[in-house]
Amino acid sequence: MKWMGLAGTMMVLLASCERKEEPQASNATPPAGKETPAGAGEAAEEEDAGKVKPGKTSERPVEVKKKPPVAEPVADKPGFVKSPFSGKIIDVRGIPAGTLVADPMFPAGDKKHFRVPELSPEDLEVLARESAPEGKPVPGKPGFIFSPYDNKIIDATGLPPGQVIVDPSAPPDQARYIKVPSDPAKILDPSILIDPDPKANEEP
Repeated sequence: MKWMGLAGTMMVLLASCERKEEPQASNATPPAGKETPAGAGEAAEEEDAGKVKPGKTSERPVEVKKKPPVAEPVADKPGFVKSPFSGKIIDVRGIPAGTLVADPMFPAGDKKHFRVPELSPEDLEVLARESAPEGKPVPGKPGFIFSPYDNKIIDATGLPPGQVIVDPSAPPDQARYIKVPSDPAKILDPSILIDPDPKANEEP
């Protein structure tokens, strides 16, 4: 009877030990439906490694290069601008709009550059008239001149010397100007175009 009692006691103790070990085993196994996919831990580590952590380089301010300023046109003086650096009037006639120009009032090392502004159509016409080339008189035909662009003959009879006229032979989409010769003798006496023989005045 004593052996039977001891055996029963041992069986009860073994059963209680097995019941205590079951929750520990269940904790080690993830619950159904929430299994961790294979490689998920490695992917998370790679994602963390790919993130850029803020450091000293990201905190530095980004340097933005300033664009050169555009000069201010001078009223009633086409082709002249006011420097944005020195405030002086600078002659930029003949320089295309948008061109980078150095302020002559500063040394080249200072790099004081500005851009030539766009001109209005009226100012462009004024500049074109001011820079109009002079026509050449046609020998033997007083009052007629050669166009400095295509050498065609133009009738300038009765026009005062120095007057600027529109070249009639210019293309329709282009305005060209010609200045009547300033010396009246070149219009009225084309014979002056004939250079005398330098040897004619030499003594024998």
